[in-house]
Amino acid sequence: MSSERVGDRAVVRLSRPSRLNSLTTEDLAALAETIRAVDADGPSVIVLEGEGRAFCTGADLSGLVDAATVAAAADVIRAISGARAVVIARVQGPAAGVGASIAVACDLVVAAASAFFLMPFLPIGLVPDGGATRTLVELVGRARATRMILGGERIGATQAAEWGLIADVVPDDQLDARIAVYVDRILDAPQQAVFASKRLVRGAAESALEEALVAELAVQGDLLASDEYAIAREAFLAKRPISFRRHAS
Repeated sequence: MSSERVGDRAVVRLSRPSRLNSLTTEDLAALAETIRAVDADGPSVIVLEGEGRAFCTGADLSGLVDAATVAAAADVIRAISGARAVVIARVQGPAAGVGASIAVACDLVVAAASAFFLMPFLPIGLVPDGGATRTLVELVGRARATRMILGGERIGATQAAEWGLIADVVPDDQLDARIAVYVDRILDAPQQAVFASKRLVRGAAESALEEALVAELAVQGDLLASDEYAIAREAFLAKRPISFRRHAS
């Protein structure tokens, strides 16, 4: 994890490009701590981005993933939603699993045209976490949220913008310029109104998000301890097809 500050704009960067910015439990804890520390320094805007060709591909399944991982992911979402600053996700490449949950939890999501969003939890025997069971429904509606969760398809940036999952999509080479436009608008606006607007927009959904984070932790903890998850995780890491079909068609 790294961060930098330029004037009233700060950048928090996921820095595991060799692993497509997949996150261990320790990484998630460090991300929450970094966001809170950066926000406490008083910037008006925090841009959250991934180093390299991905935003974040979720939890690092090559290591230990357990209830502590889910709790750490929930703390990242709380850090984002509770930040005084406006948090903008800069998404290029994949935003998958908890990486997608983190992206869409931000106040604004601006994506490159080549970016995509994916909820790959079901094939490994898990449910979405990072508040996604609430956030997706809030942003795109129950039918589309269910399509993402149960259908497991990649949602390209253009489609994500059409659905209302993200704020904006631009050609890859215009991503930084478009984010700069949003940052400048926020920095040029009366700051009390900026922060009050964020609080009001967030306010109505905060209790529902917290309920989702708590419920996800309870369910995910059970699933992570299940035989199905152990079998599915092993198949995923071995890149081996697997089916849990109970009866022949």
